Amino acid sequence: MTSTVLRTGAAADARDGLSQKFRRLLEASNLSRFVGKGDLVAVKMHLGEKGNVRYLRPIYAVMLVEALKELGARPFVTDTPVLYRSPRREAWSYYEVARRHGFTAEVLGCPLVISGGLKDRSVPVDVPHPLRLPRVGISTEIYDAEALISLAHVTLHMQFPLGAALKNLGMGCVDIETKLAMHEARGAANRLLSLQEAMVDGAAAVLDKFRDKFYAFNLMLDVTPDCDCWDRTDVPVVPDLGILAGTDPVALDRAAYDLIIAAPGYPGSREEGSGGMAPGGAKVQPIYPKIDPDAYFHITERAAIGSTLYEFQDV
Repeated sequence: MTSTVLRTGAAADARDGLSQKFRRLLEASNLSRFVGKGDLVAVKMHLGEKGNVRYLRPIYAVMLVEALKELGARPFVTDTPVLYRSPRREAWSYYEVARRHGFTAEVLGCPLVISGGLKDRSVPVDVPHPLRLPRVGISTEIYDAEALISLAHVTLHMQFPLGAALKNLGMGCVDIETKLAMHEARGAANRLLSLQEAMVDGAAAVLDKFRDKFYAFNLMLDVTPDCDCWDRTDVPVVPDLGILAGTDPVALDRAAYDLIIAAPGYPGSREEGSGGMAPGGAKVQPIYPKIDPDAYFHITERAAIGSTLYEFQDV
């Protein structure tokens, strides 16, 4: 089945710049199909590691929150603690990182919630048709929401072809115990494939919980070679490519990947000296030669959580 992916470019035109285009994309998304009046809506995003400077600007969350409040919903912006050693390892210190990056309730216009609370609480759920993990723990406040919206910053990643919608769900919405199980997963042809299968299991569980109450945005701005979990920031690998939106996170991620491949490499980036500088040239393998994008998207097809076939609808 072919999924529809809404798309808007990053460049300003005679009428609008990126903020106006994002507003049009929000309107075209018709979020009232997924969000009801009074719904608690989790806006899941990455708030950036301390030292990182290319995480998503708060304004995108602000605009999304405004659109949700216009529908009578009750949104909250959220993320979960991380597995590795970091001030984002627990909620208490993650709030300080968020404040430093401009994410506060006063700025966002809604509560900011590091899901799981001070002790990383979660709700265990079964994975439908698991590839690697039969059960995952969905972080409590995310689980408690009536609807979920993914606001993902698209980057390359050392363990996945992309850090985008699927990773924002599969690893970003679960507890630390599940994140650890994902990284310790074994049994596939190689360790990376096992990790990718386990992460997709997490995404499948989250999508199953929010069936018909889920929407996603992939922002292809500052597409760095590393995810926002790094405490340093490198030059983007391609120019800004715009924003995608839709109900199918597999289609959104595949579309983002294809657009990155089709783009020219960014001068001075880690693509320099490789075929990645040419439009159509491989962008992942010159930086992460052990990553197999085709194998990764085959995993998403096996999980039956979305389609790698898509068609663009320009907004």
